[in-house]
Amino acid sequence: MKVEITNTKSNPLLSREEIEFKVTETNTTPKIQELKEKIAALAETDSETTVITEIKQKFGRKEVTGKAHAYKKKQEMKETEIEYVIGRNFPKEKEKIKKMKSDKKALKEKKKLESKKKKK
Repeated sequence: MKVEITNTKSNPLLSREEIEFKVTETNTTPKIQELKEKIAALAETDSETTVITEIKQKFGRKEVTGKAHAYKKKQEMKETEIEYVIGRNFPKEKEKIKKMKSDKKALKEKKKLESKKKKK
């Protein structure tokens, strides 16, 4: 698998570098974790603050293109990126996000039941 950065763009408003990349010499779509580490090494950033946002592979081709965001701070990454993108890139975070969502849902249901009891 050969990874090449085709374009980088600085986005100071969101405190990140937007990276476009191309992967050649691959038979299958590469794993996000492998790509993230290679792109972080090529862009000289931390893999903990690098997020793969898009991977595209055209039918019949052995070439993959995609986009990644490299943040300066982990907190900025968590505030800016969508939850499911963070979940894809960080499996441990995925479990935390699921737990937070279920807790929010349970709290919402509890409030709904309490409001129904007050009305009676």
